[in-house]
Amino acid sequence: MGFGQGRAPGPAVLPPSLLADRQEHGCDAENLSNLTGQHFTRLAEIRLRGQLRVLWPQQHVTRDLLPDRLNVQVNGAGQIQRMFCG
Repeated sequence: MGFGQGRAPGPAVLPPSLLADRQEHGCDAENLSNLTGQHFTRLAEIRLRGQLRVLWPQQHVTRDLLPDRLNVQVNGAGQIQRMFCG
């Protein structure tokens, strides 16, 4: 059997910037924009529609898309830089 034959492919990994370009909606990211610049732990005070995924610098994410999941890109100090659904 040759290399990779007979094996299921592993999860595809994308950089967060490509995931954000898909413009999935349904997580209320636009309504939470006032939290930009604040520490991501502020999101613990808010009831979210779906899951929360915090994305740290240089972190890659799996390709699975959930329209109601809030993705939060943070800097090294945990401050929110950007939020998007997917």
